[in-house]
Amino acid sequence: MLYSSWKFKAWSTLHFGGNAMAADTASDILARLLGIDSDEAQRRLDRFAGGMTAELLDRKLLAIDGLGGFSVVHEQAVRQATSAGIRYQPPKNRVAFEARKERAGDAERIATGRLGMEASEVKRFAKALAETFEAVKKGPGRLELRGFGSFTLVSGALRFQPEASLEALLNIGYGDLKEIVIPEKPPDKQTPPVPERPGGLKKVALFVAAVSILACGWFLYRQFAPGGFDLPSAGGSAESVIAASVATVASSVPPSSIAPGIVPSSPDSLQLRKGRYTVIVATFNTRKVVRQEMARLSEMGYRVWFWPVKSGSGRSYRIVTGDFGTRRSALDSMKSMPKGLPQHSYIQQAQKNVVLYGEQGL
Repeated sequence: MLYSSWKFKAWSTLHFGGNAMAADTASDILARLLGIDSDEAQRRLDRFAGGMTAELLDRKLLAIDGLGGFSVVHEQAVRQATSAGIRYQPPKNRVAFEARKERAGDAERIATGRLGMEASEVKRFAKALAETFEAVKKGPGRLELRGFGSFTLVSGALRFQPEASLEALLNIGYGDLKEIVIPEKPPDKQTPPVPERPGGLKKVALFVAAVSILACGWFLYRQFAPGGFDLPSAGGSAESVIAASVATVASSVPPSSIAPGIVPSSPDSLQLRKGRYTVIVATFNTRKVVRQEMARLSEMGYRVWFWPVKSGSGRSYRIVTGDFGTRRSALDSMKSMPKGLPQHSYIQQAQKNVVLYGEQGL
C-alpha cells in the first residue's frame, strides 16, 4: 500500500523557534508548525508521501528539502560466470539517494500539482515539511515512510532503504523477467564400440526373409480372396476428423465472440491501456484484506478492481478505481470523492497495458 506512516522516537529535545518540545511523531511536529491537529497533519504527510512516489515514477528525479535527492538508475542485464554455470541477471531500475541540503526542492510543486493545495498555503506547508525533516535528523532514531522507504541515521548520516513495493513499481516493465542459470555442459564421453557377435548377419538375413514371405502372402490374399475388402482411405479419414473437429468448435463459440486480433476479457476485469491513468486507493499483501477492503468500497458505491504486482519473491495487490485519459481528470475525480476513501490515495499512469481484476479474480 503506497501510503506513509512517519514514526520518529527521539531521546533528545527538539527546538523550533526557541520553544522546547518533547520528542514526538513527525505528524505532531508538523501539526504544531502549521497550527492544525495531529490527525490532519498525518493526513497531509500521507498524501505528500504518495505524491513523492508518483513524482519519482513520472520524472525519475526528486528533491525534497530536509531529506535530499532521489533518482532512478537503470542497470543493464549482467552475465556472470559461476561454478554452477553462466548466470544471467535481468535489467532493473533502482533508487539512488543522496542526503544533501536542497534549496529548491520539489515539495511546492508536489503540493500544488498532486495534492491540489491552494497557492496561499503551499509555501508555508513546504517550509514546515523541511523543518520537520531537519528535526528528525537531529536525534537518533528511524524514520519510516511506508510504500516509499525508510530513513536511518548511521554515524550522523541519513541513509535510505527503498521499500520493495516502490522497487516493484519502478520495475513493472521487467516484472516477469527472472534470473537464469545455464549449467555448463559436461565433456562428451566416448562410447566404446560394441563387438559383433558371431552369427549376427545370419540372424538379420533370416528376419528379412521372414518379413518378405509375410508381405507376399498378404499381397496374394488381397488379389485372390473372394469378394475382397477395402481399407478406408487415410486421407479421407483425416479430412473427416478435421472437418468434424472444426464444426464442433465453431458450434460451441458464439459468432459475436469471434474477432481477429481481439482477446475477450473477463466481464469482471478491465484493461488499463498504456498511457492512461487510474487512482491507487491502497496496497495490501494478502488477498483476504483486499477482499474486505473491496467489499467496503463497493458498498460505498465505488467500482474497484485490484492490480497484482510482484515484489521480490512476494506479491502485493493494489486496489484501484477509475480509468482516465489525463492526469487532470483523475485529480478532479479524486477531489470529488466522498469521505471513506483512504487519504493517501494517489494517481498512477500505466506504463504498459495492464489487466485489472474484480472480486472474481481473487
